[in-house]
Amino acid sequence: MSSALVICTTCADGRGQALLEAVENEALARDWPLPVRGQACMAACKQSCTAALQGTGKHSYLFGQLAPDAASVDALLAVAAQHAEPGDGLLAWDRRPERLKGGLVARLPPVSP
Repeated sequence: MSSALVICTTCADGRGQALLEAVENEALARDWPLPVRGQACMAACKQSCTAALQGTGKHSYLFGQLAPDAASVDALLAVAAQHAEPGDGLLAWDRRPERLKGGLVARLPPVSP
């Protein structure tokens, strides 16, 4: 797994599930090669809706304050593609989509072997 996009399904009275479905639908339309999955409660309720990026040997990110709209969908897919690039998964702020320059909840270092 080079990178995976994980979206909280229990955020904000169904908006998290709506965001997941919107991302999944767009991923299918684009023949998206990276995994997209839902996860119940990512424990960032005050920052909902939330989505995470994870990958083996990569920094993990948790983004919050997302909406189930086209701007969030496009931003998440764009940043997931960046995260999947070779390397440690660090996402340069100036390369992030505008929608994801704010709302960063956490960045965690890669797990050491």
